[in-house]
Amino acid sequence: MKKEYFLLTAGGIDRKGIIYNLSKILAEYGFNVEDSSMLMLRRTFSVIVLLSHDSGRAAGLSPKFRAELKRFAKKFGMVVDIKHISGREMEEYSPEGSSYMISINGADKPGIVKAITGVLNKYGVNVIDMETKSSQHTVPPAYYMFLETDVPARVVIRDLKKAHASTGEKIGVRVTITKIESDVL
Repeated sequence: MKKEYFLLTAGGIDRKGIIYNLSKILAEYGFNVEDSSMLMLRRTFSVIVLLSHDSGRAAGLSPKFRAELKRFAKKFGMVVDIKHISGREMEEYSPEGSSYMISINGADKPGIVKAITGVLNKYGVNVIDMETKSSQHTVPPAYYMFLETDVPARVVIRDLKKAHASTGEKIGVRVTITKIESDVL
């Protein structure tokens, strides 16, 4: 039987033992963790896991396995979802252009993510990774945003920087765009 792939997401309030108990269930039912990202945001904990299973889709999503996930979700107060994904969706991402790190900092306010990603969308830039942090220890609260992006070769980086500088000025944040050298990756 061919290998099948799944995307599992889970989120809730952080508690000790989440990763161990989830990985125990996955191993018990024959899943392999291909890639994952897990992080705590304040007191919440989020899990994104790409899984593979050698016994196929039906075995991977058996009623017994789903019941076990449901018990896990109830025990840890989490929302858990799992879905089948195609082999094509599991392929490594191939960049279309150059990698750039974009960092934003300023006072926290609604609309920063929308404004910054709006510029990226206009230029056809793909966001590979994004992290935001707000600090309540300053007045006004500080906001930080870090994005790893794939900027298509057709984009003139000077124009992208100018558009972000203008947007940053309008919303009161500083935007820095730095090329990630390929030998670093």
